[in-house]
Amino acid sequence: MKIFDTLENKTKDIDLNSTNTFKIYVCGITPYSESHIGHAMSAVIFDTLRRYLMSQELKLNFVQNFTDIDDKLINAAKDNNTTINEISNKYISKHVKSLNQLNVMAPDHAPKATEEIKEMINMIETLISKGMAYEVNGDCFFRVNKFDTYGKLSKRNIEEMIAGARIEINENKEHPMDFALWKSQISDEPGWESVWGIGRPGWHIECSAMSMKYLGKNIDIHGGGRDLIFPHHENEIAQSEAFTENPPFSNIWMHNGLINLKSEKMSKSLGNIITIGDLLKKHSPSAIRMSFINGNYKNPLEFDESLLVANDKAIQRLKKTINLKSANNINELNSDNFVNKFHSSMQLDLNTSMALGSIFEMAKAINQSHLKKINIKNSQKDLERLLNILGINIRADDDSDTNSKNDSQEIINLVNLRNQYRKEKQYDKADEIRDKLLSKGITIYDSSDGTTKWSSE
Repeated sequence: MKIFDTLENKTKDIDLNSTNTFKIYVCGITPYSESHIGHAMSAVIFDTLRRYLMSQELKLNFVQNFTDIDDKLINAAKDNNTTINEISNKYISKHVKSLNQLNVMAPDHAPKATEEIKEMINMIETLISKGMAYEVNGDCFFRVNKFDTYGKLSKRNIEEMIAGARIEINENKEHPMDFALWKSQISDEPGWESVWGIGRPGWHIECSAMSMKYLGKNIDIHGGGRDLIFPHHENEIAQSEAFTENPPFSNIWMHNGLINLKSEKMSKSLGNIITIGDLLKKHSPSAIRMSFINGNYKNPLEFDESLLVANDKAIQRLKKTINLKSANNINELNSDNFVNKFHSSMQLDLNTSMALGSIFEMAKAINQSHLKKINIKNSQKDLERLLNILGINIRADDDSDTNSKNDSQEIINLVNLRNQYRKEKQYDKADEIRDKLLSKGITIYDSSDGTTKWSSE
């Protein structure tokens, strides 16, 4: 499989037959307000990558953090007369709930910056001991001039960066481009004890420290939006490789494009934010996922409501295709060609657009074969399997209300009724209930001790 590497500006190979654990780190949100559709798109893209690698039986360790200490969080806490913990916990909970609705798998590790301060302090101390960083009046900075390849990710030299950036004036800095590793406490801001006094970490050091703690000094893919290339990821490379003296920090730097609204970048300053919750009120999770992966993940997405409406209809057509009753005869539709095209597309730099094309071609062939009374049962299973790889759970969306959740009590009642039928050896009725639950995305687990459990995951 090939994935485009921003650093080397070319596609690079991923060994799908490797027995080693494949390590991915994706930069997460700063939870000071509700997550928007840009956050959702990035989450869906990297979830799709993760699902595909897992479908190829590659062992994965997937980490995505929460930056729960930041100027924006501090300001939001002050504005709401509360603490950063209350603000961050509130929006982390909403974020996780929204991503669950979008069928985004939870990370293997989801560290919070405030819980990993020790690792950051240790990393800063090492950088200072190596002469790559320095401390002035309780503030610590990284010496960019000491890192020879600084700018290699964003393809800019230091002079260009100074000319094109709004540099924060700080008399403690040796050089305008030196970036903060540790900030001394100001007034009543949150702070942690360190050898330099009470303070808090800079933004960039957080991800390096958390990545190394959970994935080690070298990872396979570091991901995030294109807006993170500079300065965040550029600074991550510098401090991480200076710390380990064993480059590369990441073998591949993978970046998704951003969302544009009417050709304008979506941003809070422009007041054109659409939250994930807003989107889920109007459209099915499957249609939202499909909209995010309709194009090339590296390119900007021109957000258009009509795209979501079209994909809602497409999802309903796919659902009908999967629910067609198959003819039971020896003439069977062979879907291998469509399946192979799907995998070839996904392995060519996660070309989800082409992969979706093969899915719709397959659906068309199934519909045509159904009219000819050809056996389509196995092809329907293949179609659903490919959609699941993309995280599109056709059976999860209720036709009458795409945003309604399964009622837990109703599920419990059906499970209990099924168990009663099983005790009475009315297995046909028990199987009907199982299939009904499965159509709602509910899986039944009958354990050896006689108990039954269910899961919507």
